[in-house]
Amino acid sequence: MESTNKPSERTFTSFTSAQATAYASARPAYSPALYDVVFSYHAATGGQFGTLLDVGCGPGNATRDLARHFEDAVGCDAGEGMAEAANKLGGKCKSGRDVRFDVSSAEEFSKLESVREGVDMLTVAMAVSESVEFVVPFWAEAAKVVKPGGTVAIWTRVSGFPHPKMEKATEINEIVFRFERDILLPYELPGNRMSRELYANIPLPWQVDPIVSSFLESDFIRHEYDKDGVLSNGESFFGGDYTANLRQIEKGLATSSMVIRWREAHPGLAGTEKDCLRVFIEELREVLGGKDEIVSGSATVILLFKKT
Repeated sequence: MESTNKPSERTFTSFTSAQATAYASARPAYSPALYDVVFSYHAATGGQFGTLLDVGCGPGNATRDLARHFEDAVGCDAGEGMAEAANKLGGKCKSGRDVRFDVSSAEEFSKLESVREGVDMLTVAMAVSESVEFVVPFWAEAAKVVKPGGTVAIWTRVSGFPHPKMEKATEINEIVFRFERDILLPYELPGNRMSRELYANIPLPWQVDPIVSSFLESDFIRHEYDKDGVLSNGESFFGGDYTANLRQIEKGLATSSMVIRWREAHPGLAGTEKDCLRVFIEELREVLGGKDEIVSGSATVILLFKKT
């Protein structure tokens, strides 16, 4: 089997507008609890709610949710198809003004005319998992655009773990782990790995070369929830418990960059009964014994930084 390991992620940047729109509909929203953690930190540390910049915004799902709390909001993505889809889907800010979506990579978003006056919050919702090499230049760019007292919030969520109280949760978890860590492992890029590891090894501003001194380690906060599906509060997933049928699960996973790369490497198997995702779903169906729904949730990590 041919390995598709590459130095960087290009799967989503090549999406057409139609593909990006389909991606937007297949991806579940982030939970209110996640946004509450981000906004509470921002407000408690003196952050303002003037302008938001969402980097690696994709079709703008998170940008639209965040924008409702800001007077102005900008999303940027390196993929023209993603930005085009985001503009078509639209979005409104707290002020009633439209969210603006621009094409820009994470290495040069400070050049955008729309953020020339600076931003109060900069967010990255899962985009680190798609391009690990952007992280080092990202910090220098963030230092240029985030206003003093502003916040950088980076988060990701990983896997779809069955709720521990669900019947046969252990068997379902074994299938999930085998799919992610065996079948898809050859198609995992460094960014995917960082996400799976809940950003335990993400380059931080005081660790990159040259050091970006605008963000102090003493102000850094890390929140981690439900690692490997073990519930942090013992009751429910931080990001919410979701009930989904197997068709919905298959539709969502079909947008995964690793599944896309597997299918690109196996064009003769993609879409057949031997398709990796089809096999995964059938294994779940067998364990469920005729049932069609799984109650699940994700592990989540939120990293918060304050601009001095």
